[in-house]
Amino acid sequence: MSESKLFNYSGESYEAEVPDTLDLADNAALAINGLGGTIDPDMEYLPFGMIHFKDKTPHMHHWGSADAGCVPKFAESFPMMRIMSGSKQYLEIESGVKKSLLARIDNDIFWHRFDSKYPWQSTYGDSETRYEKGAEDFSIPSHTARMLRSVLAWQNVCNDSSLDEVAGGLVRGMRRIAIDRDDYSYYPEKGGWGDATSYPRSGWRNTDEAESEVEGPEGSMTGYHAHQIYAAAQWYKVSGDPVALDLAARLTRYCMKPKFWGGVPDAERCEGFMGHITLGKQEPAYTAGAEQGHWCSHFHARATVLRGILAYAVVAADERAMEFVRRAYEFTLTQGIPRIGWINCFPAAANVCEGCALGDLIGLGIRLSDAGLGDYWDDVDSIVRNHLVEQQVTRRDLLERISTASGTGCCDDLPPGQVCRDNVIERSLGTYFGNSSPAGVPDEFAWGMLCCTGNATQGIYYAWEGALRESGDTAQVNLLLNRAAKLLDVNSYLPYEGKVVLRNKAARRISVRIPYWVNRKDIRANVSGHDTELDWLGNNLVFEELKPNDVITLTFPVKETTSSYTINAHSPDEKVYTCDFRGSTCVGISPRDESETSYPFYQRDHMRKDKAPMKTKTRFVADKTI
Repeated sequence: MSESKLFNYSGESYEAEVPDTLDLADNAALAINGLGGTIDPDMEYLPFGMIHFKDKTPHMHHWGSADAGCVPKFAESFPMMRIMSGSKQYLEIESGVKKSLLARIDNDIFWHRFDSKYPWQSTYGDSETRYEKGAEDFSIPSHTARMLRSVLAWQNVCNDSSLDEVAGGLVRGMRRIAIDRDDYSYYPEKGGWGDATSYPRSGWRNTDEAESEVEGPEGSMTGYHAHQIYAAAQWYKVSGDPVALDLAARLTRYCMKPKFWGGVPDAERCEGFMGHITLGKQEPAYTAGAEQGHWCSHFHARATVLRGILAYAVVAADERAMEFVRRAYEFTLTQGIPRIGWINCFPAAANVCEGCALGDLIGLGIRLSDAGLGDYWDDVDSIVRNHLVEQQVTRRDLLERISTASGTGCCDDLPPGQVCRDNVIERSLGTYFGNSSPAGVPDEFAWGMLCCTGNATQGIYYAWEGALRESGDTAQVNLLLNRAAKLLDVNSYLPYEGKVVLRNKAARRISVRIPYWVNRKDIRANVSGHDTELDWLGNNLVFEELKPNDVITLTFPVKETTSSYTINAHSPDEKVYTCDFRGSTCVGISPRDESETSYPFYQRDHMRKDKAPMKTKTRFVADKTI
């Protein structure tokens, strides 16, 4: 088995004066604080599953089998955040996580180790009621797949050739235990204990196929197969391993079955261990939603499988699967306020946006665009500038207000080793809240979840990577965000000013995608002091024959506009929000939740000014990206 080796996070750091506007590298640096701060080195480097802020003494506690299942998400996020920011915080924690995770692999499977001293590690939600108790090691295939995703990330930042063997082995392990039926495969919901699709050391206890989507504690059978498809497709892309392609294809055919899709939410029939899943009523006449990827509950679980199906479809050139994901994505944008990145992930139940889903939405929008299935960069821009950064835990003052206004919280009955009350607010900065309304985190959701931190932080990376891409001496700017890179630096004055400055280092050709809200006739371009005619290619402005140290300045008007949006339409929970925008950035929203134990979003009056503040900061450009 591979030993933990040092990570290679080399790169160049330098000082620069930049606009004090959204820079995802700063969010990444803060995310490392949250990722490392919520990991417990005394419990095999497992993260604390829940963070409770609504308590006189905020606390974190271990959750269950999800802790071991989600720590690979943290392991995948660490390299992404470091490549963006250059932060060295918690490197020793990251090394410990890697070593601990690799030690869980045996016979090509990632295991949850049974320990009678910590019975909570072998449960998740109401799993004991659903599947009884177990007293042996078990593996959840989706957790093995998340482990594979970590290994694929490490390959880019570790000088460790044995990781190829680990990756191939994990694919073979997932394929070996899959149940085959006709031209598809699956993992049985009631196969063991600890969670749905749990595989005990002694083998499957039951191999029945799921009857519908809303089974298991999470209420999503496709969600329990999602990461296997995604990780297998990614491994096939870099290795050409036929076992990986076969596994991804067979699981995709299973997850695209009509029985898992379609329907409209039924508020009278809720499932899942938190009652957060609504069963689907029949769709109205003339609608075949099951063929188009329509969903009615737990969007994050659906989004993960859509991302997996898309990854498979691209490497296999499966046109039907590509179409399915595209239609599902477009349907999803009707389920909330996409202009701020808020999607109702639990319609007719909790009616909130799960933090996990923010990373999923960005991943879908970018990969669909990359695959040529549409141009969704404006969707991505709206999510990134708004809910992605707002749902990240960044405001110590608001957390302290919530704590001060709260009574005694929960979890006093948990054993000491399962709960941590030490400096929780500081350690949790950079994590993600579990759920939100369009205007903030309501009182009853003043807590964070490890899964959301793992997923949403990766959304930060997807947006950062997609914002500026380099190939040879050519650069493509897709998002007008602050960004440092090898070929050029981008300084964005948005949303204060309609101004973007590109400081060229070594590019000969730069293409800049212009957002939909910018009127083309109002754009002006200047290259090193000389006004230039605009050269359009689709939605991109193209600048060629550039020289080192050239400075491209783009200017255009930014108007403040107001729009109203209805959520939960035609239901008892219907509500209208009014949003003020400057370009893609929401600078104000109403109505607000005025409770002292809520965490408000969009307190952005300072962004209504017409002059961007400036600052001096250290920029970092990594030698390698993922």
